[in-house]
Amino acid sequence: MKRYLIVGAGRSALGACKLLLRENNVVTISDIEEKFPLALAEIRSSGAKVVIGPQGPELLDNIDCIVVSPGLSPKIPLLLEAKKRGLRILSEIDIALERFHGLVLGVTGTNGKSTTTLLLAHFLKASGLAAEASGNIGIAPSLILSSGQIPDVLVLELSSYQLDYSARLPNRVSLFMSFAPDHMERHGTLEAYFLAKWKLLMATDGLIVMPRKIIEFAKRFHAPVPAAQIAQIVMNEEEPLEFGTGHTVRVHTRDGIIQSDLLGGDRQFPMPLEIHNQLNAAAALVAAHFIRPNAKVLESLFSFQWLPYRFQKIGTLKGESVYNDSKSTNVESTEIALRSLEKPCILLLGGAPKGESYAPLLALSPKIHKLVTFGAAGPQIDSDLAVLNPLSFKTLKDALKALPDLMSSLEHPTPLVFSPANASFDEFNNFEERGLFFSSAINPLLDPQKS
Repeated sequence: MKRYLIVGAGRSALGACKLLLRENNVVTISDIEEKFPLALAEIRSSGAKVVIGPQGPELLDNIDCIVVSPGLSPKIPLLLEAKKRGLRILSEIDIALERFHGLVLGVTGTNGKSTTTLLLAHFLKASGLAAEASGNIGIAPSLILSSGQIPDVLVLELSSYQLDYSARLPNRVSLFMSFAPDHMERHGTLEAYFLAKWKLLMATDGLIVMPRKIIEFAKRFHAPVPAAQIAQIVMNEEEPLEFGTGHTVRVHTRDGIIQSDLLGGDRQFPMPLEIHNQLNAAAALVAAHFIRPNAKVLESLFSFQWLPYRFQKIGTLKGESVYNDSKSTNVESTEIALRSLEKPCILLLGGAPKGESYAPLLALSPKIHKLVTFGAAGPQIDSDLAVLNPLSFKTLKDALKALPDLMSSLEHPTPLVFSPANASFDEFNNFEERGLFFSSAINPLLDPQKS
């Protein structure tokens, strides 16, 4: 029997609590305030001790181990004191994986990791395995395990925050999908942010899948070379970089073809997808094929339900596509959206800034017919992208009110892309709420759907 202190009282805390109490451990859960009443109600009924209020050092007395919710800064006084006392600090992910004996696959990256995680779980299910998508995607693995329904495979979406607190994660396959400036308030430097994610790869004993761009960053930051074989994804005519041992996965974006010896004899597989999803699908396909080769996997791509608000086409306006990309919370994700377009668009950009420059979007200015900015980030966007003559509004609501007049003033119908490149917290609780608001506001303007 051990004494655990779980810091933070959300769904991941509930899952960890259930697993630990099952082994007759003593569990105390601490949070400064009651942010998640439903989870707390279950925690209280489970028999754990709950402490709501100031987190003084006395909470650490007689504690053997601390489990930390990923959103908490490692610099809070309680954790600094725990480190000073030499207490073991773990994540909820650690608690789950110490009690799971199936296959573990990890997915990380700045953008694309949610879609890739769901795709990979979908492909593995098509191959006949019981696979569950979990982690940062919103479903704590400890909650899955505490339900008693133990899968063959856990596919974990892992943020840098989760990896920060996790020990060496035992995983068979890792996918590192993309990297761009983000979370600087937590990590301090771009290198520290990258190496937090790179930690996942160093624990991999089977296959690592990542695009060439990730290897460029690895070389730049002198990241250690993992022991596992590497499947390096190159797009179109790119040449692979020398890094570790492994294979080349070539994706031809113009015709949606993936080609790799990892798929058996360097065969070609067609992926009839938009460019922005081809990398995600290629990575997930290679990883699934590595775990269990199965002809039904690619067929299952056609039944996959794509994530809402990730460059989601929600209809047309005067015959031109309208995209809801509310999940875009950094500049790189908006770059991906713009590269997927065939025509210049009206781009809606704004929200709560994260401290990064918007100047990289200038390289894609031919894709932007008119720039509309809004929210707290508006002034900086207007400054960084002044050459695009942005039309500025205080809030997203104001921008959408003005949209009909703007659209009618154009000589030709133009695609509309809502890809904010910023967090949502200046106006909304999360990107889902922001995405729903955009869709609800724009739906009355859309062309009638053909029956």
